[in-house]
Amino acid sequence: MKLNIDGLLVYMPYDFIYPEQYKYMHALKRGLDHKGHCVLEMPSGTGKTITLLSLIIAYMKRYPDQYNKLVYCSRTVPEIEKVMSEMKRLISYYEKELNEKQKFIGIAMSSRKNLCIHPEVSQLRLGKEVDSACMNLTASYIREQSKQDRSIKTCSYYEQYDKNGREESIPYGVYNLEDMKLYGKAKHWCPYFLARYILTHANAIVYSYHYLLDPKIAEIISKELPKTSIIVFDEAHNIDNVCIDSMSITLTRKILERAQANVENLKILVQNQKQKDASRLKNEYENLVKGLREQAIQRETDVILTNPILPEHVLQENIPGNIRQAEHFLIFIKRFLEYMKTRMNIQHVVKESPPSFLKDLQVRVCIERKPLRFCSERLRSLLRTLETRDIHMYQPLMLLCNFATIISTYTKGFTLIIEPFFDSKSTVYNPVLHFTCLDSSIAIKPVFDRFQSVIITSGTLSPIDMYPKILSFTPAVMETFTMTLTRPCILPMIVTRGNDQIAITSKFELREDQSVIRNYGILLIEMCTHVPDGIVCFFTSYIYMEHVVATWHDLGIIGQIQKYKLLFIETPDSVETSLALYNYQKACDNGRGAVLLSVARGKVSEGVDFDNHLGRCVIMFGIPYVYTQSRILQARLDYLRENFHIRENDFLTFDAMRHAAQCVGRVLRGKSDYGIMIFADKRFVRSDKRQKIPKWIQEYLSDSLANLSIEECVQIVKKWLKDMAQPLRQEDQLGISLLTEEHLLSNEVLKNLEQSSSNVNSTTSTTTKIPDTIRNSGDAGVYVSEKLANENPDLHYGIVIDCGSSGSRLYIYIWPEHSGKPNELLQIKQLLDNFAANTIPSVKHIDTPLYILATAGLRFLTPNQQKQLLEDLFNDIERDYKFLIEKTHIQVISGQLEGIYSWIAINYVLGRFQNTNTESKSVTNDNSNLNSKRRPTTVGVLDMGGASAQIAFEVSKTTPIVGKEVAEFSLGYDEHQEALKYKIYVTTFLGYGANKAYEKYIDRIISIGLNSSTSDSPYIRIDDADCLPRGYSTNYTRNNKTIIMTGEGDFANCTKHLVMLLNLNATCLNKPCSLNGIYQPQINYDSQDFYGFSEFWYTMQDILKLGGPYTRLAFLNASTKFCNANWNDIRQWYDEKSHPNINLDRLILQCFKSAWLYAFLHDGLKFPMNYQRLRSASLVNNNDVQWTLGAILYRTRFFPLQAISRTKNTMFNHESYINSRIFIVICMTLTIFLLIFAAQKIRSFMSRRKYYHSSSNIFNYRYQLLTLSAVDE
Repeated sequence: MKLNIDGLLVYMPYDFIYPEQYKYMHALKRGLDHKGHCVLEMPSGTGKTITLLSLIIAYMKRYPDQYNKLVYCSRTVPEIEKVMSEMKRLISYYEKELNEKQKFIGIAMSSRKNLCIHPEVSQLRLGKEVDSACMNLTASYIREQSKQDRSIKTCSYYEQYDKNGREESIPYGVYNLEDMKLYGKAKHWCPYFLARYILTHANAIVYSYHYLLDPKIAEIISKELPKTSIIVFDEAHNIDNVCIDSMSITLTRKILERAQANVENLKILVQNQKQKDASRLKNEYENLVKGLREQAIQRETDVILTNPILPEHVLQENIPGNIRQAEHFLIFIKRFLEYMKTRMNIQHVVKESPPSFLKDLQVRVCIERKPLRFCSERLRSLLRTLETRDIHMYQPLMLLCNFATIISTYTKGFTLIIEPFFDSKSTVYNPVLHFTCLDSSIAIKPVFDRFQSVIITSGTLSPIDMYPKILSFTPAVMETFTMTLTRPCILPMIVTRGNDQIAITSKFELREDQSVIRNYGILLIEMCTHVPDGIVCFFTSYIYMEHVVATWHDLGIIGQIQKYKLLFIETPDSVETSLALYNYQKACDNGRGAVLLSVARGKVSEGVDFDNHLGRCVIMFGIPYVYTQSRILQARLDYLRENFHIRENDFLTFDAMRHAAQCVGRVLRGKSDYGIMIFADKRFVRSDKRQKIPKWIQEYLSDSLANLSIEECVQIVKKWLKDMAQPLRQEDQLGISLLTEEHLLSNEVLKNLEQSSSNVNSTTSTTTKIPDTIRNSGDAGVYVSEKLANENPDLHYGIVIDCGSSGSRLYIYIWPEHSGKPNELLQIKQLLDNFAANTIPSVKHIDTPLYILATAGLRFLTPNQQKQLLEDLFNDIERDYKFLIEKTHIQVISGQLEGIYSWIAINYVLGRFQNTNTESKSVTNDNSNLNSKRRPTTVGVLDMGGASAQIAFEVSKTTPIVGKEVAEFSLGYDEHQEALKYKIYVTTFLGYGANKAYEKYIDRIISIGLNSSTSDSPYIRIDDADCLPRGYSTNYTRNNKTIIMTGEGDFANCTKHLVMLLNLNATCLNKPCSLNGIYQPQINYDSQDFYGFSEFWYTMQDILKLGGPYTRLAFLNASTKFCNANWNDIRQWYDEKSHPNINLDRLILQCFKSAWLYAFLHDGLKFPMNYQRLRSASLVNNNDVQWTLGAILYRTRFFPLQAISRTKNTMFNHESYINSRIFIVICMTLTIFLLIFAAQKIRSFMSRRKYYHSSSNIFNYRYQLLTLSAVDE
């Protein structure tokens, strides 16, 4: 098909295109148009490779002057072969459509090991052996010697290539590795050197990352690439580690000993050379005097990979005189070697910077920095001059010289660590030196600087904004794409516990726990039982996998697995792993089914696709964190924190989650494919982990699929597999997940694509737990927030922090400019980021009000404690933040105010503040004014937490204001609009929350037991605890006595006991009263609806499954039945996982809480037994209704006017507020003039009935006044 991508004709060799591919092409073209770098995340299995090739090759054909070469970098040979296959298909489609041979050369490049066709050399196993054997056959001096001595072997393939290959041009076409080998055999030419020669002429090159990122290789292979090349790093989720590895060096004592042997051997060779032909050494010396750039270009076959990256100014310098002579250089290296041996002779850990190391080196052995820089190049020259064979034998000395060059070249971004033991588990003294690169941008910086467009792409780059930071570049385009599906072909799940309710995790402290390992085994057995074909499992490390497999064997789990599927295991040995993969595939192809146990960061996780039946399920056993005690890792974390402001935990989680995502992504390789993704660790549920999962997986990972037990997981899998077994028809996908050329000509389809593209950058709001001290997290998240501010400059923000008894939660509310629709004024969104400072754009901080409101838990503090706490908090925040905050913004609010906020929030979400017609039912029976506009009935609120309970409902206008229980406030334009005033009864019963009530109950029966005991025994038995499960036993200590309490489980008697805690006989000063002598006006139970939150929902729903409309009889029967159950039966019930969302504590307290709720509602609040207008809920209209919503509605009623009165904040001089003041003065003047000019007309026009009909909502303007009387702020 042919596509029009923003004016560019793109050929696509398929009949259909995915919506993701279309959007990806547009983003990629924008990057190329801007001649900038791109970071693009595209879901696995959506054709990323052909999308890249199609767009880039079309762009190169259209604009050959801007870009004339594609360099496609991938990580593994199978991935390279896949790219070449797609490229072949694309070029063939061009030729078919244009009916002419394309003048296009595409070539795959790899190591000698993968391209060699020499009958003997190609049989060698290791790459370095192949390289050395090849050089022994092709080096220029070897070939010269062979002319004199016919017994010296050379490579006939290279000889023929050298004779004819440079003259003949390779035919146009696309050549993968096998094609190159076949062409080489046909021509009797060496494929490796032919490929290197063609690199400069090819239109497209596909090779490994190392050919660009490893400076030792890039200097040889890629130095001739033009600047107009487009560089693509595919599967680049791990590119920073590739950069670091290419610049890091590890030295051991054995390596130094071998290097010393290399030096001694070179001394002998130099002496021999002097005796044979001293002129060669003299010529070398003269060349070195001229400098590195002036040296004669060596033959391509003589290249020795010892030269790490050197800055240009170093290459222009002359080699220092003290190492130009071969003997002098070897003496210099020997002195440096002895120093290194001395430094590594330590018994403790040493960590130092390159400057510190160089200073110590100069002080001890008088070696300066400059000659060290040239060590690698000097050794390279010497080995070439001596015409040395078996180059791989000198690898230890090359490594030492690389170390000398790099440590003397770079002063920043590296660290040197010397440890007495090779690894953390070793006990035998074996010192090791790690010279580690800490800054991944060092290796890739030449690529960004040289080429104008570098594309970093993968299916697992989330969080995507991390890569520009750690690689130090500014992308022109940075986007992540979701997946459009006609059926949910991926099933991501988070399994957090076994059927025995024991949490499963790979956390270090629990790795030896056999119950965890057993549950992992049970999970795998269940999947083997129900999932067909192949299952791939990933562990966090080889050591952990070996431990788990050994334990499974002892528990008999391995045998149970093999009843259903064959078992194969990945090992560090590549040959063994290849054999395991082959047999795994064979077992799946034969229908036997198989399980492959692999390791995150291993070969399988990085480069093997398990498409279709080869991977129907993937299980990630644990979170693949790196070894956090590694000193190398700790050094890198310190460097990232100090230089990039990336916190340690953020990077560790980012690194672990990208590898976890890469593992599970192996299971899906197309939209017709389907697979199960299981994250088996309780920590995956946490927001900081879950949010770092790629968005294309997140959108299918609903809350109902998180926090599952094994049994729940199995049930979901069984149902899902049945759905996936249904045939997938192509016509069902057309126009949704598959698009044709006709679809792309449809305006409706294009509009939908544009909308879905814009949703990638949509903004949301957050609720998140905050730490004890609110801290600004530096630069993290600033990029996204600034982008948000630029795209949505009219958004406004507000922050409310709820400091409750069970923890603190931070809520961010976002609202646009006034739209005239009250329900669009504020919307609670999903989580944006961990901290408000990173979520809200920095330019908006100064406009954002911040409220910190403490509730029940802090009300128990003394006034002095409260004052000191809040003052300290205010001073810290005012000093560290620019948010709009005053002392009145931080306070311990009364329970009454919390109740009012809850009442405003629930009625706001239900739309009860919108005016309706006169036929709508009024909340009051006030007929004093027949013209008054009626309004919807509001709902009441019941809320019960751990420390307190609350009730709030609207009362009639005639209800007197008694004390602080009744509050009156206006929701109109001002407080004088009588018709829009609300009178609310609200009170908080402090100490009557479920947890406090339970404490009172326990204290009461313990007190009874102590008073009735006449024995001197230190033990007191209480066998009739009516509110505890029957047969459940627990212990308490009071007055040096141990109280052994056993549950009786009697709901009726429990309720009677709890009624005594309600203090119904307290003095009632203002009648009528509810519990504890608190005034409560009459409720019209026939028309008044109530919503019950928190404990009302948990107690009714979690176990009894009665959430929603409340029926007393049903609740009574279910509670009685539960209380009568024996504790052993309840425990068995729990072990069988009948209730997944509960824990043992919930089961222990369920009988008590049911009785307490029943007594509180009917005996305490006097709700009739036949009352049926109560609904328990956790969500209302799919919104999580919090009192904080009411707080932000109420407390921002004066903004921006309120900010003008501030004297300590720069907001007073902010332009928007100055404009606001001018605007208000003008409006007031104009209003007064109009009122005087047309008083009579306005009075007749604004009759009360018409006026109220014209006012359709209570929040018609963002700054309208919302006053509240009888409330002390």
